[in-house]
This record gives sequence, C-alpha cells and structure tokens, in this order.
Amino acid sequence: MAEKTKDVYIEPEVTEEDIERQRRQQDKEYLGPREMAAYIISGIGDKNWETFNGNNEFFYTTTFQHVSPITLSVAQSFCSIIDTFDNAISGPILDRTRTRWGRVRPYLVLTLPLWIFSAVAPYLLPDGLSQATLLIWFLIIRYIGSIANSFYTPAYQAVLYNLTPNVNERNKLIAADTYVDLFGVWLPSLFPFFVDYLPRTIPTRSIYLGGAIVFILLVIFFRVFGFFSLRERVPLASREEMKSTSVWKSVKQVASCRPMWVLMIKGFFGMGKGTGQSVANYFWLNCTGKLSNAAISGIFTGLPSYFVLPFATKLTKKIGLKNLSVLSYGYCGLVYLIMFFVGYKPTDNNIINLIIIVFFLTLAGAMNSVQRYCGTALQGDMYDYVEWKTGIRNEGMMSAAMGYITLITNNISTILSGVIIAAIKYEPLINSYGVVIPQTDPSMLQAIWTVFTLAPAVGRICKAITLSFFNVDGKTRELMMEDLAVSRAAKLKSRTDDPTETEE
Repeated sequence: MAEKTKDVYIEPEVTEEDIERQRRQQDKEYLGPREMAAYIISGIGDKNWETFNGNNEFFYTTTFQHVSPITLSVAQSFCSIIDTFDNAISGPILDRTRTRWGRVRPYLVLTLPLWIFSAVAPYLLPDGLSQATLLIWFLIIRYIGSIANSFYTPAYQAVLYNLTPNVNERNKLIAADTYVDLFGVWLPSLFPFFVDYLPRTIPTRSIYLGGAIVFILLVIFFRVFGFFSLRERVPLASREEMKSTSVWKSVKQVASCRPMWVLMIKGFFGMGKGTGQSVANYFWLNCTGKLSNAAISGIFTGLPSYFVLPFATKLTKKIGLKNLSVLSYGYCGLVYLIMFFVGYKPTDNNIINLIIIVFFLTLAGAMNSVQRYCGTALQGDMYDYVEWKTGIRNEGMMSAAMGYITLITNNISTILSGVIIAAIKYEPLINSYGVVIPQTDPSMLQAIWTVFTLAPAVGRICKAITLSFFNVDGKTRELMMEDLAVSRAAKLKSRTDDPTETEE
C-alpha cells in the first residue's frame, strides 16, 4: 500500500508491468450499449428544458407577467455577484466527496428540489405584481436556481469523464450523446405549433405554462434514472492524497491551467448566441409573422447535423480536436455574418424570404452538433491535463469555475437582451383572446434582426480565435496520456494488494 508520512503522500513504486497493464486499461472498452444509453438518456430531460426555457422564459415573463426587461437584468446581475460564494465552495466539496454511490453521482438527485422551485416559479407568478415585488421574486428564484446548478452542473459533467479511462471510448460516447441531443431539441422546437394551432380560445399563457410543466417532469424522471444507472471508473485521488493537497493549493493549480482559461474565455463569448437566442421569439413573431415559423425552421436546420456528426470522431483523429473546433465555430460565425448582410426581407415575397432565412440557418446549423461534441471532448482533455500536471482530478473546482463564467455569460446575455428590447420600446400586442400578434414598425424589426444574426456571428468568430490557443494537442496530448498511464497505475496499486484488481 502507499506510504503516508504526516501530511505528505508518497506514491508507491510501479513496475513496467503495472504501467503496461494501465495502458491496456486505457485502451479497454468499458461501456456496453446499455450503459452508454443510460448516460445519454439521463441528460435528455436537461437538454429539452434548456432548449424550451432558453427560447421561451424571457418572452413569457415580459409578455404575460409584464416583467420589465430591466427588472430581469437587475435580478440577473445581482445574483451573479452573490452567487460567487456557492460557486467557490461547490468545487472543493465535489472534489472531496466520497460516498458509497460515488463522488459526484449523488448530486444528480440532491439538487432536484432547489432546481424544481427555480424552474417552475417564473411560470407561476401571479399577475398584477409591482416591478419591485417582481424584482424580489426573481432575486430569490435566480439565486436558488444558481445554488442547485452550482452543484448539479459540475457533478453531471464529471460523471461523463469518470465513466471510462479510455479517451477514444469517451469521445465515442460524447459523439453518440450529441447525436441523440439532436432529437432532444426537436420536442421543444415543435412547441410553437401548439401556440399557433391550438384553439384560439385557449390563452397563450396557459399553453406556455403547460409546456413548462411537461419539460420539468421530464427532467425529474431522467435525472433520477441517471442516478441509479451510472458508475464512476476513473481512478481518483485517495483520501490521503486529498488531505495532502490543501484547497488553496488546488485553487492555485487550477488557476494556472491554460486549457481551462481558454475554454472559459470561449464560454464567455457564448453571450453572442445567448443574446441572439433571447430575441428569437421576437424575431419569428414580428419579422416573419408567426412563432410556428421557428418550428418549421428547426425541422430543416437540424437535418445536416445527422449527416455531419457521425464523422466527428474520424475528423478528430485526422485533423485533431482543436483544429476541428476552430473550423466549426469559424464556419458558423461566417454564415451568420453573411446572413446579416442579406437581411430578413431581401425580396417582396414573404414565402421566399422565409425560405432564404431557413436556408442560411440550415447552413449555420450544420456544424452546431460538431461544436457541442468538440466543447465536451475538449473539456475532457482539460481534466486529463490538470490530472497530468497535478496528480489530482479537480473536476468539481474547474467545472464550478467554468459554470460561473457560464452564469456571467447568461447574465450578460439577459442584460443585453433587456437593454435592447427596452431601447427599441417594444410593447407586446395582445388581442381580446389573450393571443399575441406581430408588431410592424420597420426600425424595430430591423433592430431585432440585427441582434438575431450579428450577435451569434461575432460570438462564434471570437470562439474560433480563442480555441486556437488550446494547447492540449498533438505530441503534447500523446505525452500526457503516456504519463497518465504511469500515475494511474500508481493510484490503483496504492489501493489494493493485488494490482490487477480494477473496477469493471
């Protein structure tokens, strides 16, 4: 067994046989179809909710509950400040958790009560509340939700990178998960059809509330399913190793991780997509005349991904993960930029205009699934990198740091969206049945179009530039995996008198 002198952990000596055994384990196939399906299915609910809520909550609250965009922006900004505390402690807690169910798996269900409240509350607030009261409510809702996400998000991400030590198998799982995600976004993308084509006597607000409840129930079911179905396999630091590495030392190690900073900056530029997504409903309703046009577009824009994504793992081996990432984001940003210059009304025929919009969105969407695959796979390389440099997998701390950047990015997106909607003096038009109808002011429509296209273009181009600095690539990555075989062999040998014993 490993020796421990006071607070200094000493790794046991490993033989070439131990290292070769670990090399084989890193090439071994651990995940059968059943367990791969378990991971993929466990995240479907979150993907559906992320898509539904991202597309609809801002529009719903400002239209039906008359929440001022400024009120939402202030609530988001304030919570991003006070949320610093729980993001700072969630990472070290996750990294040092040891239970019979694993290190991070329990957080898939422990966070559910807080998340449920934060998800359903915005759709249930009553009419007639003052902006001051609404501000208090959204401060409470946003902060409770941020606590839940501060623990759930890094935990769910860490589960993926601990299911198997085989990087190629991990990338295959990521690609398969991303492929299934393409189906996951179809269900919420069909929601506008219910808004436009259910009997007009049903208030639009009731349709949105019903949709929110359905997607929340899906999240609950799939998270519980994931908790009971998944296992963690990658060798982790022992309690003795964790005790010998202080939290402050871990913070310094994480702070010096170049790949993490690259991915954090790349995530920050996600504000472009987030801002464009926040005004999507405004665009489809007002610039094209119907919310259901978004669903029609979604049917076509997702199709190329089904043909492109299966080549992602082959392209990774051929040109490298970093190069594939830069290519996919740069391409998408360029398409959105061209789309902006073409405009949303290039002809006098509304049907032709819609076809042109759908065509460009289809071109832009062709690489969306590849971007999601690359982002997740790059994060796995980042976790391996910090284990290589420090001997400790600080996934919780790193995920919490990246989650905080995501929170800031979402807040900025909401603030920008709120400022833009307020600046153009947008007022929802609702008829006597409670059904929303389009605005027609040309300057207002042009402003919405500019945000819908130009914000994603700038964001994705900036992501491509940022990812060019990701340094876990080529020979560096090969050396990293070889050294990890040695250190992981030592971890396994320190825990058993029989070094051949591993968890399957």
